[in-house]
Formats: sequence, structure tokens, C-alpha cells
Amino acid sequence: MLDPLELLAAARARASGPAPRDAELRRAISTAYYALFHTTLKLAAERFVGAAQSGTAAYALVYRGFAHGRMKEICRAIDRPVLSQRHQALLQRTGVSPAAREFASAFASLQELRHSADYDPQVVFRSSDAVDACDAADLAIQALATINAAELADILALLLVDART
Repeated sequence: MLDPLELLAAARARASGPAPRDAELRRAISTAYYALFHTTLKLAAERFVGAAQSGTAAYALVYRGFAHGRMKEICRAIDRPVLSQRHQALLQRTGVSPAAREFASAFASLQELRHSADYDPQVVFRSSDAVDACDAADLAIQALATINAAELADILALLLVDART
């Protein structure tokens, strides 16, 4: 089974190697994002299906049911002091915790950085950019671990499902 923390360790190794090349920096940035992405998917699948069910179709369906673009859109929407009326109705709260906002902000920013690393040949990255991406992913993973279980379940569900109000 994929271990998101191994992804983060691999990203750090690429980012902090002696004189990393452009391709290594780009892979480190992309891999840092994927460490956070897969941490989120794993949390959701374990919450909604159960860790003991990791070999089942249901687990795989939940895990694979997330869409990058939707996740970024939702993260942008919840990274604010007061949620929009729509998101207040969906989440049944006026705002999310600081830890949830920290996760949301990092997720959206890392996804944008990953897009640049993966698709923009003109962007020049420095080692510090890759190390910063790894640090941001690490902090976001830690923030996820501190979000209240009920709030986390609501956010994970919203990230997964295109809910109607």
C-alpha cells in the first residue's frame, strides 16, 4: 500500500541532495504535493470505509473518487475566515478551524506549484523552492492530524462529493 510519508521522504531526498538538477527539483515539488494528496485520500478512505477494508473495492472507489481540480476549488472556498453561504449550508458551520484552513491553503498552493513543476518548462526552481514545498506538505499533513474528527469528516466528504444545496 502506498505510504504518503514515504513520498514526502523521497521528495525531501530529491530536494536536499547535493546540487540537485532541475528535474530533481521538479520531481521533489510534485512528489511533495502528492504526499499531501495521498494522505488526504487515505484519511477519507479509512474514515468512510475503514482501514481494515483497504483491500476492498469500496476502499479503492473512495480513494480513487477524488478529483484534483475539485479538491483545489473546495480548499480555496474553505480557506477564509467566514465561509460563503453555500459552504456554510453544506458544512453546517460558519467557518472551519485554523488547522483546516492551514491544510486547505497548503493544498491549493502546492497543487498550483505542482502544475508549474510538471507543465511549465520556463519556470526555474531553486533548491529552496523544493524544500519549502516539502515543508508545506509536512505542515499540512500535521494540520490534518489535528482537525477535530467530525470537522475532518465533513471536509473530506465535501472534497469528495459534488454536493447540492
